[in-house]
Amino acid sequence: MTEQPSRRLQALRVASRFVGAGLLDQVVIATANAANTLLGGILLSKSQFGALALALSVGYFSMYLNRAIVGDVLLALASRYDGDHRARLIRNGLTTALCSGLVTTLIFVAIWLLWPHSGKIDLHELIWLAPFMLPIMLHDTARCDYLADRRPEKALGIDLVWFGTQAVAIVAMVLTGNSSPGGLLAAWGIGATAGATVYVLREGHLPWAGNPKAWLAETRHLSGWFTATAVVAQVQVLSISFLVAGKLSKIDLGNLRFVQTVQLQPVQNLVAAIQGLLVPRASRNAADAAKPGAEGQAAAATLRRQTRQLAIAFAILGAVMVAAVWPLVSWILTETGKFAEAAPLALPIALQGAVYLLQVPFTAAMRGMHRARMLFVQYVVFAAVSLTGLSVGANYGLQGAAWGLLTGSTAGLICMMVLYAYALKWVGPPPEPAPATTRLDAAQNA
Repeated sequence: MTEQPSRRLQALRVASRFVGAGLLDQVVIATANAANTLLGGILLSKSQFGALALALSVGYFSMYLNRAIVGDVLLALASRYDGDHRARLIRNGLTTALCSGLVTTLIFVAIWLLWPHSGKIDLHELIWLAPFMLPIMLHDTARCDYLADRRPEKALGIDLVWFGTQAVAIVAMVLTGNSSPGGLLAAWGIGATAGATVYVLREGHLPWAGNPKAWLAETRHLSGWFTATAVVAQVQVLSISFLVAGKLSKIDLGNLRFVQTVQLQPVQNLVAAIQGLLVPRASRNAADAAKPGAEGQAAAATLRRQTRQLAIAFAILGAVMVAAVWPLVSWILTETGKFAEAAPLALPIALQGAVYLLQVPFTAAMRGMHRARMLFVQYVVFAAVSLTGLSVGANYGLQGAAWGLLTGSTAGLICMMVLYAYALKWVGPPPEPAPATTRLDAAQNA
């Protein structure tokens, strides 16, 4: 009688460690990423900070595009397999990330050579990221490998290496009085290089040992749509930077990015952490739901119940976050002379974060069900409404632009919920064929 409760308690402890390591891992990597923007806002002039924000936007665009091609596919697909099949996916995925990094480096050098080094949209700081895009993409792929294999503690280990190395580089830069956008970008890349190196040495995966063609052939049903979705999403992010910098100013872009980093980026990092934990589980449940009989019905019910319960929990969390964070951030910005004019952005950005939280369970379920085409449709709607709202709102200043972005996020949430409800029609075991006698009677009656 006591054996079953003991097993349940042990399983609960394992699950707690799994979730705890996953969330802590995301806190660490999020801090490493956010350090660029936060320290840039503190250490640099507003003009330099605007140039840093533009370079980071392009760098993040490239990293997240590679994640769509490789990392997101590993989370949704490799989590279903073990043994040689999974090892082949990891090997081919790493080599694909290696190729992405090399191509991105060449593109960044070309942009630096050809892009005008003056005007509102200045990308000359991008050259500092060029040498590091390869290790940045390898490290990001390594994290997704560990998360897909349900080993978040390993991802936490290499992320701590990234964070620690980056921190040492930043401290050295500050102590020597050489604070600059290029220095912050280089410190970020040096941290990624250290983390990727530890992964390669620990796991023994040679990044050049795989086959990118085999990867694309095996994963095209997901990677194609995931990539298209990432292109839309990241073009939307880039367009925000270019629209704000071009239609308003680099200083306005710096104000927007600083508030987003303080207020919205922690929410986005939490979303990424939860997605990394939920998508592999949702993928397995969706695969099991296709099995005939009671096992398939139970897996389908589990997927629906998990999505419903998480939606309720995140709705409550979002409401609490808006009530607590909005007045706090607004007060802090008002008290700081440098970003006091950005205080009115606190409310629309807080509401945008709540919308992102509520969308988490629906997105995780859709990725687990491999509804990549529907995710693409949702992002197109989200991006179109966001950019339209931003463009119209910018006519009324930076605050109007922020409310325009909230309009796009809300439209994206509504679209995601509708598509999720539609996708549920295909979740569950296939209907059992009717007995032969029944089919014969039906044919005679017809």
